[in-house]
Amino acid sequence: MAIEVTIRHQDASNATKLYATQRAEKIVERFPKLDSIRVVVDSQRHLYEAEVVAHIKDQTAVGGKEHATNIRSAIDMAAARVERQLRKNRNKIVSVHTRP
Repeated sequence: MAIEVTIRHQDASNATKLYATQRAEKIVERFPKLDSIRVVVDSQRHLYEAEVVAHIKDQTAVGGKEHATNIRSAIDMAAARVERQLRKNRNKIVSVHTRP
């Protein structure tokens, strides 16, 4: 399982990278079939943009992008969006393959 954290346009502290890694590990715990997760944080003036992309076996990538004034809240919102999409995809697969 590969977790990649990239922070652009600023000198990031280790605490920010650690927080993004921990948040990605929570997603992996809930969805063990993931191949890799990529977290990209970008800063533009006073806004932070976080993008979380999860790669699943035999499926396309699921991603979420959010903007916020706080770097941690941007990471949290993007990760929550990815979790919702992964849960939605999993529920679709389960409901399609079950017979009434």
